[in-house]
Amino acid sequence: MKIWIVTARFGQGHCSAAKSLEEKYKARDYEVVVSDVIELLYPFGASMVYGAFNHIICRNAAIYNFLNEFGRNPDKEVLPAKQLKDAFDEIQPDAVITTWSACARMLGPLPVPTFVCVTDLGVHAGWVAPHVQGYLVATQSVADQLVEMKVPEGKIHISGIPVKKVFETLAPEPKTTKEVLIMGGGLGILPWVDGLLNEFKEHPEIKITVIAGRNRKLYRKLYQKYPSATIIGFTSKVAEYLEQADLLVSKPGGVTLFESIYAETPCLAVFPSYKHEIENAKFIQTQEIGDVVWQGESLCDGILKALENEEKRCLWQKNMQEMKMQLQTQQRKEPYLVEDSI
Repeated sequence: MKIWIVTARFGQGHCSAAKSLEEKYKARDYEVVVSDVIELLYPFGASMVYGAFNHIICRNAAIYNFLNEFGRNPDKEVLPAKQLKDAFDEIQPDAVITTWSACARMLGPLPVPTFVCVTDLGVHAGWVAPHVQGYLVATQSVADQLVEMKVPEGKIHISGIPVKKVFETLAPEPKTTKEVLIMGGGLGILPWVDGLLNEFKEHPEIKITVIAGRNRKLYRKLYQKYPSATIIGFTSKVAEYLEQADLLVSKPGGVTLFESIYAETPCLAVFPSYKHEIENAKFIQTQEIGDVVWQGESLCDGILKALENEEKRCLWQKNMQEMKMQLQTQQRKEPYLVEDSI
């Protein structure tokens, strides 16, 4: 059995979900090929596309949201690309899974089943294509949104957002210290972290760890300026840091949120401004698994409030435990790939 997973690096969550799916299918002895759709389409220009996205678009919510509206237009015609058809013919998979919203429409109808893995807690029309065999979604609320878009219920499979096995096998224990983990995703986009660490000089009792990802400039700056904080660059040990923390402070990405659920570490979402972040942040609040610091509010005050209110933090962790149990039960019923369709 060969699975072709097609993704894109517009945010690290899409690729992270693809890698997690790759891990799961390889564990079931499937042959797996993971491809970047932009690299297939623009083999000599992909770095320029991603460079523009990383340094301009993903740092400007207004530009990002404006461009993202094009992908949310269900009437926009997307013609299948020859480069993708050539890649399909070369790989010859038995099934295809996409983890970025535009991929399925770019691929077009294929002679094998195509599945779409939605990587956020909200879904827009750009994820939907008539030829898709099935949708892998995080929660019932996402499933309900797809039904409102006229997607047949039989095509929708609730399995959570895929995370790596190391997160699924965590066994969190009660925490007695005040530890805060700050993450900015793989790109380490943390424009507010310098000011925050400066404020926390007045709270030496709180241990702070910052994962700066691949942002080496930020890593060097924070490492030199804040010796009392633990500053980490890109690391493969996110699960360990997350399990140890009492509170995660991060932009509310879908994959990061589900990693925190498995670690039972409440998430404090920071200044959500992109549409998908706002949807994820509202999910955090409605499900009571953390809180949100909106634009104009004090992040330092939000962290202190969350750490001081042990009763509420215990409630968040309890809700995370229940959600994790529901996900594990659901995943046993609905595997990450509907094998009967292949």
